[in-house]
Amino acid sequence: MLSGNLLAVFGLCATALAIPSQIPFSSIELIKEIDTWALNPNGDAAVIRVKSGSQHELHLLAINAQFTVPSVSYDAANAQARYTFLNDQTILTVSPTSEGQEGVWDLTTQILNSTTIPPAYPPSASKPNKLGGVILRSDLKELVHSAQASVLTVVLPEDLVLIQVAQHEEGWAIKGEPQLVKHKNLKIEGVTSNGTHLAYSASNHTASFIYLFDLHDTSSSPVLLRHSTKSQLIAPTFGNDEHIAWLSDRQLWLSTGNDEWEVPLDFDLFPEKIIFSKDGKAIYLLAPHDDQQSLFHLWTPSKSATKPIAPVRIPSNGTIHSAIHVGTTPLDHAHLIGIKSDSAKGEGKELWVISHSPHEDPTYNYENIRLTYFT
Repeated sequence: MLSGNLLAVFGLCATALAIPSQIPFSSIELIKEIDTWALNPNGDAAVIRVKSGSQHELHLLAINAQFTVPSVSYDAANAQARYTFLNDQTILTVSPTSEGQEGVWDLTTQILNSTTIPPAYPPSASKPNKLGGVILRSDLKELVHSAQASVLTVVLPEDLVLIQVAQHEEGWAIKGEPQLVKHKNLKIEGVTSNGTHLAYSASNHTASFIYLFDLHDTSSSPVLLRHSTKSQLIAPTFGNDEHIAWLSDRQLWLSTGNDEWEVPLDFDLFPEKIIFSKDGKAIYLLAPHDDQQSLFHLWTPSKSATKPIAPVRIPSNGTIHSAIHVGTTPLDHAHLIGIKSDSAKGEGKELWVISHSPHEDPTYNYENIRLTYFT
């Protein structure tokens, strides 16, 4: 159920569109939109970097789909920085050091102060606390935090850097020396974690690979899970009950560790990403269609399934760029939070809630709720 505030905003937008002299939204140059973001494990807070021309701003957001909690502009942000959450309240930032040492990146933590329970107050963050630095040979692509193993994975174009970040009574600290996992002449992408293991894809011009890495034994080598010289292997994703899914030439595959199989799909689109529901019972495929990109839902199939499955599109307007499933709410909605844009409406990359019924018909009782208003 949309709040009165959100309905009022939508009403103002509709009024503006009805004014004859109004410049069409599609002709307005977008000057501000979300550049990168991170969601806390509970799904009720986010740290967002917003690009405004050549500048970047860091914003904090408390999330409640039932009413608006305005985002707060915290400070200027580095365009190369990346963010993740160590727990629901602790933000970790990895950014080039401000001390002028080339190749050195600082790890800092901040404690987020936020609430989504009325009367909600704007979120704030503590002063950054520097944990230490790490030398990186190239710009980082993303951060992946594995909570159970207390390992932060820094993803570089061809390497992984593993850093043990543990919590003590005094706070968070780096343990030991960073470990470099090298992949010579392989491009790494699609790194994901279930808290104890990493799964990721890597490729060169002749072959494609999917690796599995045990973070409780970082002295070991990554295990080759899948290898192909003919198919492009991408988007490895963890589910529940030891499920791992990936795309092979955009076809969905599932593995339970002991065996693997191609999921028969009645689907003529080419998905680019896989998202498991938090309970592992459903799979979402992020796939381009009709000059946009949408989420398509299917129930997680067993190996014995032989009848082709037709994924169902979750209704939404515009293009969904990324999304995270955060669970089922007390009001019985399956909630995803992600980045969506709609250039036809003058909306750049904004944070949205995309929700639907978690029961047999996922298109029943659906909502798209806008959380940020940067564009």
